[in-house]
Formats: sequence, C-alpha cells, structure tokens
Amino acid sequence: MTHAEIEITAELVRDLLRDQHPDLADQPVRLGARGWDNQLWRVGDDLAVRLPWATQSADELLRKEHTWLPALAPHLPLPVPVPQRLGEPSPRFPRPWIVTTWVPGTPADRAPAARAAEAADALAAFLTALHRPAPEHAPAAGAAEGPWLATPSG
Repeated sequence: MTHAEIEITAELVRDLLRDQHPDLADQPVRLGARGWDNQLWRVGDDLAVRLPWATQSADELLRKEHTWLPALAPHLPLPVPVPQRLGEPSPRFPRPWIVTTWVPGTPADRAPAARAAEAADALAAFLTALHRPAPEHAPAAGAAEGPWLATPSG
C-alpha cells in the first residue's frame, strides 16, 4: 500500500479507534504531521495515532517500536513517543498502527537553535544513551531496522 491507495482522515482514525480501542474514540482527532513512512494524528492532548502510509518496511519497524520503545524510553535523557497500544490490520486499514504518547514541544527542525551548545550536548547525551548494548533478545541491527545501534549483549 502506498499513500495513494488509501486516504487517511480524522474519520478513519476515529473509526479505527472505535473498532479496536473504543475508550479513545471520543477524543478529538486532528492531523499532527505527515512523514515519509507514517502519518501522525493527535488524539486528545496526550496521545497520537501513527499509521504507516508509504513503504512496506514501516510495518515491521512499527511493530519493533511497539515492542522495544517502552523498554528503551526510560533510559533516554529526552522524551520520546512511547507506544501504548497496537492496532492490528483490518478491513478499514490493512496495516498495523500504534497509539503513542504525545511529546509536547516544537520539533528541533522548526525551532531556532538559540542555545546551540546546550542543544548539541542534549543530542550527544541522547545518542550516547542509544549506543549501549541492546537488551537480550533485541532485534539485530541492520539497515533501516530502527534505533538499534549496538548488538545484543550476552
């Protein structure tokens, strides 16, 4: 499926939530962002729904994130969207999707780096935290396979 094959709308997101996570279906839904692989839809003030819409590799990455980001996030020095729920493929939308926490703020690529040294230190700390031995049973690192920068320990 590519972005041209199915139109992702607030109504579709609300229908998916109603079908699989009905306790979230009455929250306001609005577009957050469209990226290369995913669309991000805000759900209320604290959550987002991320749906793959371009490359097929996004499905596997999304499932890996759902499994591993909750374990990885507490060890990172910056907040990251943490998957809360998994949406399964259905007749309405034939791919997996996730509900994550919403991280408030302005994306770094849209905000001026007023304190460049502080921003560089924060980025360095984040990358250092990622570059540590992966938990046992973590997926092997590889091209386009996600944030795994080290091989499993053990």
